[in-house]
Amino acid sequence: MLELIQPISKRDQVVRAMKDAILSGTIQPGASLVESKLAQQLGAGVPLIREALIELEHQGFVQRTPYKGTTVTTLSPVDVRNIFALRVELEALAIEWARPNITEADVQYLREVIQKMEDAAKVLDLPRFYENDLAFHRKIWSLSGNPYLTHTLERLVVPLFAFFLMKTSRHHDSYLESACSHAKIVEAIPTATPTALRDMFRASLVSWKDDMVQLLFSKE
Repeated sequence: MLELIQPISKRDQVVRAMKDAILSGTIQPGASLVESKLAQQLGAGVPLIREALIELEHQGFVQRTPYKGTTVTTLSPVDVRNIFALRVELEALAIEWARPNITEADVQYLREVIQKMEDAAKVLDLPRFYENDLAFHRKIWSLSGNPYLTHTLERLVVPLFAFFLMKTSRHHDSYLESACSHAKIVEAIPTATPTALRDMFRASLVSWKDDMVQLLFSKE
């Protein structure tokens, strides 16, 4: 059976074109993004470019600073370590708070996301891998029941995911290992206490911190 061709809006085309340019290195981390210039290059109106930049900010690929403009996301080793120092504690807290709210349907959703991560890892489809990895974490954040915690983690973690995707790729097996570590946490949910889940999640994140810094900045 052939799949139906899905219509792609002009906005989505602009988002895809800009995202492809960022991921390919055509537009480098830290580069300034001028709306009028992008509109001219892409043959689109400035309002459409502005919408696309808002979506790319949501995905973590750009950072918008009031009165200064928009730049492609860039992080220093100190930034990454500082983000992780907060991320480790806040995500561990998120899953602890989420545990009483997690239903069997939520567990099944997380299992399906992990399967998509595994499928993407097998063919090294890194954008799809990180898209589902982020979906996993966002689900946990939302289940915490605290919108302030969710908002804080969005601002901390989403740019980190995007920057990692821009800057580096790991060996095939490490992506499968990452999916496996996520799966172990999900399979522990039905029987583990909130505190045990918190400690398990925290240990998983701590083990990744130094590896991430090394992968991101070893060539600099």
